[in-house]
Amino acid sequence: MNCLDDLNLFVAVAEAASFTAAAGRLGMPKSSVSRAVTRLEAALGNRLFERSTRHLRLTEAGEQLWTQSAPLLQRLENVLELSMAHNEAPRGLLKIASPYELGILRLGTVVNRVLAQHPALEAQVELTSRHHDPRAEDFDIVFRLQAAPLPDSGQIARRIYDVPRRLYASPALRDQLRLETLVHPGELATLPCLMSPAEPEWQLCAPDGQIVTIQPRGRLRAYNVSLLLQGVIAGLGIGLLSDSYCSEAVKRGEIVPLLPDYPPLPLRVYALLPGRRLMPAKVRVFLDAVAEELGRSAPDSVAPHPVG
Repeated sequence: MNCLDDLNLFVAVAEAASFTAAAGRLGMPKSSVSRAVTRLEAALGNRLFERSTRHLRLTEAGEQLWTQSAPLLQRLENVLELSMAHNEAPRGLLKIASPYELGILRLGTVVNRVLAQHPALEAQVELTSRHHDPRAEDFDIVFRLQAAPLPDSGQIARRIYDVPRRLYASPALRDQLRLETLVHPGELATLPCLMSPAEPEWQLCAPDGQIVTIQPRGRLRAYNVSLLLQGVIAGLGIGLLSDSYCSEAVKRGEIVPLLPDYPPLPLRVYALLPGRRLMPAKVRVFLDAVAEELGRSAPDSVAPHPVG
């Protein structure tokens, strides 16, 4: 093993703050990682880590080496990957996490098409209400649906699409509560609403462009959009739902839109990536296919960008 390999392993240990964790991420024996760091220390004539049974801490020399070498190694990796990417075919396992609503409506079509086009590619899809972290949980892509901008977490995200939404109720509830007479979203505060715990406030756009924020009374709270739609159809309350998910129920006359002059802010579809700006071919072709399927309504849907 050469000095550059040893330096890569040193950086992995420094970032993981653990020989065991670094070895696990790299799929190597802990003893091999430890020997590499020892070789590097001998070559440089400096101790790079303060070791104890409970803690692993960089020395001053180790801190300086890590600060200077980590960005250079990342740039070198990017250059090599970029050179190989021109001829790289999508292959291997693509691990995806997606909210139920997006997965059921759109991702199945994309997964089937991409797998048919690329025989060396496999996919594993998890439909979930959890907010997964692609860096910590070994996902290649984590899709996120939310109305607000993503918080600044240091992750890399790609905004794919905006999903239009409306307020809906059953015809029976509309007639019972005379909902057709509603003129302002503030009136919803005293009415039964069905909502996701992930969105405790509803934001709607007024005719003058101002954003109206309300805190609805949640008679039913669920992360699963199918349960919320069923509750709206059953007349349990008013729901804030995506047009695409409700289109069939609207056609059947099971639900009707409310407050057409106050459309809710759309749901933003984000793709969170593990953190590297240079995407593997399998991720690139899948995100391109998703963008093609959903359309390109988001203003910054072309290039990856840091969340913020």
